[in-house]
Amino acid sequence: MTGPFPCKLPLVGGHEGAGVIVALGAHTQTSLSVGDRVGIKALGSSCLQCDYCRAGQEILCGHTKNTGYSVDGTFQQFAVSWVSHLTPVPDNVPLEVAAPVLCAGVTVYKALKNANVKPGDYVLIAGAGGELPRLKAV
Repeated sequence: MTGPFPCKLPLVGGHEGAGVIVALGAHTQTSLSVGDRVGIKALGSSCLQCDYCRAGQEILCGHTKNTGYSVDGTFQQFAVSWVSHLTPVPDNVPLEVAAPVLCAGVTVYKALKNANVKPGDYVLIAGAGGELPRLKAV
């Protein structure tokens, strides 16, 4: 045990990743297809049925599986994920840019959403240094 919840051992780490779907499990019901570009987030799975999940608080679900902690993560050539928790990545976004957004970007988005920030409001994102490639908005 490495924290408040037991961690899978042995474990492949990595809690964010982006790539291309190479296979879908039998009887998978999804609009995604082999060849689609997707991202795997830190929250690998939740029940999507409980009050927390239905309120958009999936991280509080009692049935969560965390990528790179309770299930193998993305530091491998091929990763397995639940299709219900994959995020499509647009063709104009490089996969190496999309991957970190699936953790850091989602964290910032959730904070902004919970703060009820509106267009035109000012926010400070401490520690947001460096420069990312500029992407064309669609």
